[in-house]
Amino acid sequence: MVSVIIPYYNPNSDTEIDRLLVRAVGSAVRELDGHTDFEVIVVNDGSPQAPSMSADCGDARIRFFERRHGRLGAARNTGIEHSKGDILTFLDADDFYLEGTLWPCIEAMRSFNADLLGFGFKVSHTWNGTERIKQPAPSFSAPVSGNDWMCRNNLFGSSCMYLIDRKLIADNGLRFLENLFIEDEEFTPRLVFSSRRFVHTSFKVYGYYRRNCSIITTMTEAAVREREVNTLIAITRLVEYRNGVLHESTDGLDRKIGTLAIDCIRRALQSREWRKRAAAAIAGLKDIGLYPVPTSSLPFGLRLYAGLAKCSSGRSLLHLLETTGK
Repeated sequence: MVSVIIPYYNPNSDTEIDRLLVRAVGSAVRELDGHTDFEVIVVNDGSPQAPSMSADCGDARIRFFERRHGRLGAARNTGIEHSKGDILTFLDADDFYLEGTLWPCIEAMRSFNADLLGFGFKVSHTWNGTERIKQPAPSFSAPVSGNDWMCRNNLFGSSCMYLIDRKLIADNGLRFLENLFIEDEEFTPRLVFSSRRFVHTSFKVYGYYRRNCSIITTMTEAAVREREVNTLIAITRLVEYRNGVLHESTDGLDRKIGTLAIDCIRRALQSREWRKRAAAAIAGLKDIGLYPVPTSSLPFGLRLYAGLAKCSSGRSLLHLLETTGK
């Protein structure tokens, strides 16, 4: 069985969000119906009203749960706890699956006996329908460990771009951080690192709808500052996790941690109060041994950025580069 977990948060009872949820659920049903047993789990993360579709859904394969508001991580954890599938995947309520794409990846995951499969995405600007795009038939990498893959590739943080063997989550005690932004950036590196048979494809499966009022596109100063603080929390947790890994190479995980450390500095340098923010970010990174940013596992461009970030004149130049054209 495949479990698709969809967090739902609609604090203002916005009808557009309800319409997008209907699209998300419908896309999952369309991709799986007739291929395999499945369930779609919708978790209402503390919205004042249940999603409108729950009243007259009529499909026992679509299950609804409610919880107190705890942001995406909490809703996904609730979905994991209630799920029954041997394969789990996450879908945000305003996104959808591209037509004719999900099932080939599930087949490949099973044929490779993979414990994790990562796929591609396409940014979408349509809100009233799904999309079918022209792309070659999917090709898949041979299974490798997640750490080996991260050594050679930049890891995209979204947890929605994976099919996950339930045992991978259970055996490694994987759960999301709750009540935080950027919960993916702490969860996904641990997920991929834990994988022993990771398969990847660039085949586009996920339709990412760039909505103006979404969490990602809300860029108030308060929201930006909260992301900076939350990123540092995620990095700290990853360092603690890495330091607890014994008798195993962590080069790929180190690369992701270094990338996140640079992201932390970048966000600070993009701020209007960049000197103050950069000093705070650097102090936080120093506390966990990540400043100057270790560069041995990083690609050349990030090594150069880390080198410039070590001195005030370099940070001034980086600030200009980050803000030019904004």
